[in-house]
This record gives sequence, structure tokens and C-alpha cells, in this order.
Amino acid sequence: MTDRYARQILLDQIGSAGQQKLENSSIIVVGAGGLGSPALTYLASAGVGRIGLMDADIVQESNLNRQFLHAEPDLGRPKAVSAREKLAALNSTITIEAHDVRLTEENAETLLSGYALILGAVDSFETRAVINKASVSLGIPYIDGGINGFSGSVFYSHPPNTPCLNCVFPAKSAGQKTVGVLGTTAGIIGAAMANAALLRLLGMENPIEGKLFLYDGLRMRTDRIEIQRDESCTVCGTGRGSG
Repeated sequence: MTDRYARQILLDQIGSAGQQKLENSSIIVVGAGGLGSPALTYLASAGVGRIGLMDADIVQESNLNRQFLHAEPDLGRPKAVSAREKLAALNSTITIEAHDVRLTEENAETLLSGYALILGAVDSFETRAVINKASVSLGIPYIDGGINGFSGSVFYSHPPNTPCLNCVFPAKSAGQKTVGVLGTTAGIIGAAMANAALLRLLGMENPIEGKLFLYDGLRMRTDRIEIQRDESCTVCGTGRGSG
């Protein structure tokens, strides 16, 4: 064990054994943008041994107020490539797998399988629904993050122990519109997603199991709302396959 992780090894809840757990863990983050930047950075910094990242977009100027894995020289470059370079420079001791591909219903299970945990850091409800459906089918826990303006949410899903994302936000056919977002909101929610992921990988108590974590940046308030599973859910319940 190197000095890199010395400060977190000092934590009674982690120690050398916990650090070894992280080194042996794997996670894939779908989205290397506003939420993915902080989530990927903290996961790599913590020493998660194998990290997958997936993003088919290119870096645009409008990304730079919040997507700090990318900089002006990266404009026009694939986000997956740009993000992998920054993370490899941050921590060369871990494995980083970059997927410059768009997630679809057809490829989701193939791309997401083989990881212990999935993080959804995307701004499309359609893509979030695809991740949710694949995670339920594969039996892999899924942490979803969403942001809008000064507010954001984090949700942990692992049916049948918890509701799935569709129980909370039923899939809608309406298109996704671009919304405003403050960079700090993305940073806080992305960091919260990484924190929830690390607790899960370390085998610690999950404070958002069965709950929706909410953040209000205008009032600097957080809340956790109890969520009940929809037994007739078309993704994880008796209605599965009928949606």
C-alpha cells in the first residue's frame, strides 16, 4: 500500500482491508460530463481498481462550466478519450477502460456486465431508463444521479431489495430538453454519487437504500425521502415485460 491512500486508510471504517476491497472492485460510469467528472475523479483517487467510463459525445465549449475532466485544448475531442487521459494521469495504478460508444437497449447488457456497480451520470431520461432496465436484468446495483438548475438527486437501485428507477420516475416518451445547471450542483451530486458508490464497494451501511437523496442548492438543504417499490412495475415488478 502506498502513501497515496494513507489518509483514507487512517479511517477506522476503511483501513488496509478496506483499501484492498477498493483495489479489487470494479465500477462503470455512464457519462463523463458534469456528473461523471467529479464521480470518476473521486473513484479514481480513492483507488477503485477497475473503472469503466462510457460517453459517445465530444467536448463542447458549453461543457466547460462544470465538466472539469475536460479543458479548452480538448474541444472537439471524444469525452471518453479526454476523461481517460486525465484519470490515468491522476492515478496510474488503476485500470481505466474507456468506451467511446452510445449506450442503447441493444448493447447495454453487453457493455455493463462484468462490473460490480453501475453509475448513471447522464442527462437523458431515455438513457437512464436503458441503464435501469439493464441493471435490473443483470442484477447489478445502480446509482443514478440527476441535476436541474440548483437542485439534484441521487438514487440507489438494487431490486428486489429496493425500488428500481422506474418505480420512482416511470419512463416517459417525451423528449429530453436542455436545462440550465450550475457547475457546483453537478460537482456536489457527482461527489455524492461517488460517496454512495464507495460505501457500497466497502460493504458499509447504505444510507440511501430505499430512499431518494435530494439536494437544494438555493437553500443549502438536503433531504432523504422514503421510496416504496411498485410491485406492478414494468421493469422490476409483476408488470415486467409489459411496458
